[in-house]
Amino acid sequence: MSTLSNKIIGLLTIFFLGCSSPNPSSKKEVNTLKINLDLIEGDSIAFNDLFNTKQISSYNDKLPKYYKNQLKNSGLNDNDSVVISTWNSNYNRFYFEMYKQGFITREEFIKRRIDSTIEVVKPEQKQLLIASKFINNEHVLIFDKNNNKDFSDDKSIYFNKNFRILANDSSVINNIPIQNFKYWNFKNGEINYFKRKFIIYPSLNDYRFSYTESKVSKKSRIILKLKDYWSGSINIKNQNYNVAIQGFYNSFLTILIKPDSLLFNKQDYTFNENFRYKIKDSIRLGKQVYVIDSITNDVTKLILKPIKIKSIYGFRTGQKIKNFKIEDLKGKDIELYTFLKNKKFTLLDFWGTWCKPCIKTIPELKFFNNKNYEKVNLLSIAYDKDIKKVEKFIQKNDMKWNHSFFEKSKRNGIIRDLNITNYPTLILIDANQKIIYRGSGTNALKDITKILSNY
Repeated sequence: MSTLSNKIIGLLTIFFLGCSSPNPSSKKEVNTLKINLDLIEGDSIAFNDLFNTKQISSYNDKLPKYYKNQLKNSGLNDNDSVVISTWNSNYNRFYFEMYKQGFITREEFIKRRIDSTIEVVKPEQKQLLIASKFINNEHVLIFDKNNNKDFSDDKSIYFNKNFRILANDSSVINNIPIQNFKYWNFKNGEINYFKRKFIIYPSLNDYRFSYTESKVSKKSRIILKLKDYWSGSINIKNQNYNVAIQGFYNSFLTILIKPDSLLFNKQDYTFNENFRYKIKDSIRLGKQVYVIDSITNDVTKLILKPIKIKSIYGFRTGQKIKNFKIEDLKGKDIELYTFLKNKKFTLLDFWGTWCKPCIKTIPELKFFNNKNYEKVNLLSIAYDKDIKKVEKFIQKNDMKWNHSFFEKSKRNGIIRDLNITNYPTLILIDANQKIIYRGSGTNALKDITKILSNY
């Protein structure tokens, strides 16, 4: 059996649990778990970019008077060619300061519904400021390391002028110097201070930036990527579990928990999603089920409380899948479990006509279906805008297997509950509704083929 198959099959012996209905009654009392967390430098774990990156640009369009003031006090002589990008760690406090300094009117401040009685007790806003300019064939970034809003006493970071066009390719962002930044966050009436490590680099075409025609805004586009995370571990019944937590604020964090016999993936965060949890999710550690109750405001402890549950459903490998209602191409609702009855396995393929990697995978899916149709039901679920367009595409490309449609404008249902964020995503389910494998990208179908060969 291959190393990959061993890893996947190993996952099947781990019964992590998703959201469930707690029952507080218990015959035997089990203690609350408190896992100590340390912030460590490193990028040996792939996290979803929602939690470890920020998109930073200038305030030239939103607050032009404030932006001119930034340029005036920048300490740089060539202000005509310089743009300044700004990240605020606490936006309510920032706009309170904008009002107090006269950069926005009282009416504009009131529209934001910010409680000034809270903002007045907070410390001064911590900003991350980056000056950007082009010199000959180089794109130069200057990070305001000492946070004095003056760039004349800071070192420059040099990039090729075309770097920002290629920056979406992860292979080109290696060997960028790591920076340090201190900021604070406000939660539950407490100010919590953080010292983080990160890299910064220019990125013109990152899809998360808003559309703009402004040349200044385009030149100011910077990506901030964290190079640290919180780490912890706990031993339960002679089994060690590793914890990794990522995010900028204690109100928006992703939590990974796994046995130490398995490794986090360094490149593919979709594999690590098998271990991803959020506050109030449930998890089985050993023979006991816990609810992930909370994380302390300073992110130094993760607290798990024991519960009893009746039913278990989730999106991770080893969990059971819900009996979702899905819509066929005629607009009729069908229960997912109907596809699980007559064969050993069902393969869910989440795709879209807009998705180039999905379209490239179609020949491989055809080959897979022809080879495995006797034991695997293939169900492709199109996440798309127009059901007629999907139907025509399927007919044109001779995709002779089961199909379903999920309208892109919807915010709930199977896409949300199965945490589908990458396309294509493939999920293999057995006849007992258990998720055997989930993966994304070109290698997922190869992984599934290897797994099936071992059954």
